Formats: sequence, C-alpha cells, structure tokens
Amino acid sequence: MMMNNRVGLKQLIIAGLIFLLPTIVVTAIIGNSDYDTERGLTRFLNAFLTSYTICSAFFVVNMFQYSKSREEPTAPWMSMVYAAILGIFVTFLLTSQGGFLMEENGSQRAQILYNIIHFIVTSVAIMIAISIMVLLSFVNLESKKNDL
Repeated sequence: MMMNNRVGLKQLIIAGLIFLLPTIVVTAIIGNSDYDTERGLTRFLNAFLTSYTICSAFFVVNMFQYSKSREEPTAPWMSMVYAAILGIFVTFLLTSQGGFLMEENGSQRAQILYNIIHFIVTSVAIMIAISIMVLLSFVNLESKKNDL
C-alpha cells in the first residue's frame, strides 16, 4: 500500500483558513462595534516598521559572520546595512510626518522607544510560548516511549 505524501489544494485551503480563523473571528466580533480601524492600522504599521528595522540590524550581525566564508566578504553584510538604514530612515520619516504613526505619544523619540519596547515584550512572549510547546512535545514523546 503506497502512501501519497503530497499536500493537496484542499489541505492548503483548510490550513490557510485555520491560520486566519482567529483574525476572522475577532474581526466579526469587533466589526459591528465602534472600534477605530485607523488606530489598528497605525499599530500594525508601527509594529511592522519596528520589526523590519530590528530584524535588519540582527541580520547585519548574522551576515557579517556569514561573510567570513565567502569570496566577497563585504557583499552580504553591506546589503543588510543598507536594509537597516532604509528601515531607520522610513521610521523617522513616517513618525515625523504630522503624527501619522505617532499613536498617543507626544514625541518621535517616545514613539520609537514605545515601538522597541513593544517589540521586545512580544518577542519574549513568543519565545516563551515556543519553549513551552517544545517542552510539551518532549514530554509527550517521553510518555509514549515509556508506555511501549
């Protein structure tokens, strides 16, 4: 008996719907309320810009280590430096344009610091959740192994 390991279109659609289900449910619940969608968009854009900028800076360090094993050692990390500079430039540009991304903070520095702290807190929460899931999977593997 042969098993087909290919993922079909039906499975991809179901996986996509399961991935989007929490967002769809929250949107349906909040859709009829007085929720300010502009604040949500502003928060999303701030989170996106902050994540892009911080991850670019992280990849600069990563590409610097990678470049030691290449013929052109400056190529990978120089491109990531340009990406990080672009992220910093866009962040400063958008936070200084009439308060578009300012949320409820009084200054540009306060908004950038708020974004960085929000990113750090969210990253720590995600890392804790991932570590809990990994530990739970190991616990489940050990308990199944002992049952046999």
